[in-house]
Parts: sequence; C-alpha cells; structure tokens
Amino acid sequence: MNANRKSSSIGAMAIVLCLSVCGGLSACGGKEVNFSSGGMQQTQKIGKDSVPSDLSGLVYPGATASGSQSAKAEDKEVTDESQYLQLSTQDALEKVSAWYGETLKNAGWNIEKKETMGNMVTISGTMKDSEVSVTIADDSGNTSILITKSTSVGVGAVPDEGDNENYKPNKDVPPTD
Repeated sequence: MNANRKSSSIGAMAIVLCLSVCGGLSACGGKEVNFSSGGMQQTQKIGKDSVPSDLSGLVYPGATASGSQSAKAEDKEVTDESQYLQLSTQDALEKVSAWYGETLKNAGWNIEKKETMGNMVTISGTMKDSEVSVTIADDSGNTSILITKSTSVGVGAVPDEGDNENYKPNKDVPPTD
C-alpha cells in the first residue's frame, strides 16, 4: 500500500471513529456530511441510503446499512480513494462469511487471505488498482459487517503484483533499501 493510500485510509478511519464517538451525524443535524481536509474530499452518510454505488454489489442480502465513509484525494498524478461501509444482519457469521467468500471470488477479486479469529472473520483481496477487506463479526446475536475498499490510480500508485517482478526504479518510484 503506498503512503498516499495508507494516509487516506488512516484519515478516513479516524474520521469515522471520531464522528461515531461524538454522536455521529445526528449531532451535525443531518444524514450526510461533506468536507475537505488535508487535500481530501470526505463524505459520511448514515442510514439505509448510505451505500456507496461502488460497494452496492457487496451488500449482503437483507443486511441493514448503518453508515459509510468515503474519502478521495486527487493530485496531478495520483487519485486515491477509500470507502468504508458498515452493515448488520441477523444471519450467522458462518453463512455471511461463506457468502462474501463466493461473492468476492465471483466478482473477480483475488482472495489473498481469509482469517478467522474467535468470533471474527476477515477476507482480503485485490483486483487491478484496488484492495478490499471484509470483516465479519458476531455481535451478541447480530452479525456486523465492515467493508473497506481502497483504490490508487496514477503515477506512483501501487502496481499490480505481477508488475513488481519487472520493477525498474525511476524518478517517481525510487529504489528502496
């Protein structure tokens, strides 16, 4: 993950956490908040209409959306975008996990890791310039789902894994130790 994508991911997660702790968007008087910070355009939404169009195909059937966060940074050479979506369902963790494993695979994602830790499953994958992570957790009879997708496109963006074998340092991507 390049520094811009990592920075945008951390920034967006911090905003989600901050707004959640501070009473969410209701404290701001609405269902959507848009603002710019650190060269990034941020959008946070709550409720059933909060699903970003890019993530609509990853909404578990019958799940309820509680909120989303989108962050996009553009400069002359690179566009970084991160999206987060929080869902919940009453279906069992195992059923939800199986659905996401199949859905991501069928959508063309290269599943790189599926990890189970107690009552939580994380599925991570890549496709072209994007990374996705789905975290599914048993939450006292409900199943919580957090979908994270990040994309970085342009000069200096993280190349596809196959391109790494033919990596040649240049002024935009210098050699590292």
